[in-house]
Amino acid sequence: MQLRKGTGLMLSFVLAVGTILTGGLSVKAEAASPMQITANTYIGDTGRMVESFDLQVSSAGSYADLRASDFVITGNFDGYPVNENNETVQNDYADDGVELSWADNILSLKVKPFKYSGGPVSAFAVTNGRYPELSFNKESVTVVKTRTFDDFVAGEFTGTNGEKLNYRLKLTESTAPQPLIVWLHGGGEVGTDNLKQLTENKGAVAWTDSGYDTSVLAVQFPENYGWKIYNNPEELSLMRDYFEVQAELIKELIVSGKVDPNRIYVVGVSSGGGGALRFLTQYPELFAGSIIVAAKDAVADYTGSVDKFKSELKDLTDVPVWLVHAQNDPITDSRTSTLTYEALTGLGNNQAKLTIYDDAFLASQQLYGDFRHCSWIPVFNDKNMLAWLFEQKKPAATSVSLLQDAQVTRAELAALLADQLKLSEVIGTDIYTDTVNSPEDLAIRQNKTAGIMKGTGAGLFNPDLAVTRAQLAMIADNVMRTTGQKQASSVANPVAFKDVPNGHWASEAIGRSVTAGILNGDSATQFAPNRPVTGAEATKFVELLTGRM
Repeated sequence: MQLRKGTGLMLSFVLAVGTILTGGLSVKAEAASPMQITANTYIGDTGRMVESFDLQVSSAGSYADLRASDFVITGNFDGYPVNENNETVQNDYADDGVELSWADNILSLKVKPFKYSGGPVSAFAVTNGRYPELSFNKESVTVVKTRTFDDFVAGEFTGTNGEKLNYRLKLTESTAPQPLIVWLHGGGEVGTDNLKQLTENKGAVAWTDSGYDTSVLAVQFPENYGWKIYNNPEELSLMRDYFEVQAELIKELIVSGKVDPNRIYVVGVSSGGGGALRFLTQYPELFAGSIIVAAKDAVADYTGSVDKFKSELKDLTDVPVWLVHAQNDPITDSRTSTLTYEALTGLGNNQAKLTIYDDAFLASQQLYGDFRHCSWIPVFNDKNMLAWLFEQKKPAATSVSLLQDAQVTRAELAALLADQLKLSEVIGTDIYTDTVNSPEDLAIRQNKTAGIMKGTGAGLFNPDLAVTRAQLAMIADNVMRTTGQKQASSVANPVAFKDVPNGHWASEAIGRSVTAGILNGDSATQFAPNRPVTGAEATKFVELLTGRM
């Protein structure tokens, strides 16, 4: 190329000026920022932590002399927000722990793990003075990968009661049924983002991260419930509805073959801890065990006596429960856990456990001041506690059996019906004054709620009275009606027996039940309505009922 006259002088001038401005160094073309920045994270004690970054650059050769010391990280918060004086703190690491490695054009920065979002004072920033284009912050990150969390699938489930809940579900990869952890988050994770119930602590991921082959269900509640929910009928009713939705979802997972029905566990902290106790009382036969930490006052008044706790928890005599609380929890009073434990053991639950952490232990865990509420942090790092939970297993379901020639009591028949008809769980509220201490109290309440067996009047059930044949006829009528079967309740010409006169309180039920083939007469003309029923008769009766359902 030929230069026009005078051009060479101008070019020399430009080069000279360029040399002066760059201090004698050659001018370097501006390098492009990384095409993609990936944050590799995991869920730690206090939330999402980052352990490395992957930077995809256009040419690795441009950074042949790159050193770990070129990078400086600020805002690398360890996740523990208060000091011994309960003051908000955020101290950057003295050593960022940066290690560099290359894989083709991917630069990996391993770092000392820190809270991904940064801390209460400032967000994190990674700067590089020699290569400014390699500087970045959270806003620059294009991909976030989170170990275990990414295995959860988001969903939404609507119960038959019309309530709808968001959830995250991680299913086992095993083809055989495995345990299920039902995780109930705290009040700080309520909302509709369907994320926070997993990201704010290890409650949902600790089990898989600890090596257990288990499924995990983490529902997110849209709002937190208030204090003393046991005295708030409106909120308590909504809580029951939400648990009904979860129970239906759990039962679908059981039917799918992924979940072992004898190894379902509920774990809750703070508001979720109080909720877990309520969930257990609502479905006492669903769960094989529970860990409840820093429970909110969802059961009864912790400033009162243990008697109310006993009344609310009386169906949990066989459920293993491990209660944990900080002795001086500043948010939820530890008396909730101590009275719950006292109630359970007083009711005969010899599988209940209680752990109370004192301030010295919590201080050893960096839990000071208001942060002492987070007593679940040491729990999810306690291998013995996790192992204990997975050791719990409901005994294989066994049918209620009756002595064939012995008279059957009303309580025994209630238990047989509840077992064989698979009656729904009911809230642990007293119905009859004379069944509170009966081992069959739950079954009696299930029958009452289902409309199958009723009391004898004056608030009594008389659980120890023998069942008569007339009573069997009334029960058959009730079962057929409540299950939508009309055969036993629509017979136009019922069978007549000489010992069942018109006007007898059970005459119509007797006639319909015999005509429907559920019961037989004692003879062609006698029914024997007042004769006590034997175990053999009751067992055959229930078999006939279940065969028609």
